[in-house]
Amino acid sequence: MEQTDIFSERVRRLAIATGIASALALFPIFFLLYPALLIVGGMIQPRQPTMGKWFVWAGTANLWVVVVMYDAMMSPHPWRQPKSPLYMVATFWATTVLLLWFSVELVVDGLERMRARRSMPLVEQRPVSLGVWILAAVLSLFVGRNAAGWVLEPSWRQHSDIFYLLGITLVQAVLVVAFDISLIRRVIKLRRASHAES
Repeated sequence: MEQTDIFSERVRRLAIATGIASALALFPIFFLLYPALLIVGGMIQPRQPTMGKWFVWAGTANLWVVVVMYDAMMSPHPWRQPKSPLYMVATFWATTVLLLWFSVELVVDGLERMRARRSMPLVEQRPVSLGVWILAAVLSLFVGRNAAGWVLEPSWRQHSDIFYLLGITLVQAVLVVAFDISLIRRVIKLRRASHAES
């Protein structure tokens, strides 16, 4: 296993801490999937580097949309009394700070691992399993269905939460496209390596 594929221990602990904090802030709501992705990704990343990495990035990107939306909703006018319960306002601001800190650490760690990878010899790519292709197909169909909904159903554009729906749809589309591209690149590298050997 290539060491440059594994997040630093600091980043993994921050991922778990951010997931737990955001889960507490989101507990009365139904967005617990995104904190769960952060927690699970941080825990499994040393043993499953690729899956853990995608869990962490997906959880972080989706969580930003949710946290920004709820921060804006709970404190539209900072000088007025907040409409939401005090514990919810406090946990959301704490989650926002922790998520920002974690995002910076995640980017810095990624840049350091990229520099380290350039100085290391190339390692053989593992083939993409059938299960991963099925997951990619399901995610692509899901994102395609959401995109078709925006085009074919104009009523979505009049929804009260249009900015959240648009933001989460765009984030998920970018993640799925990046995931698909990474799989295609891996297949291309494997084929080039096999042709070079033959």
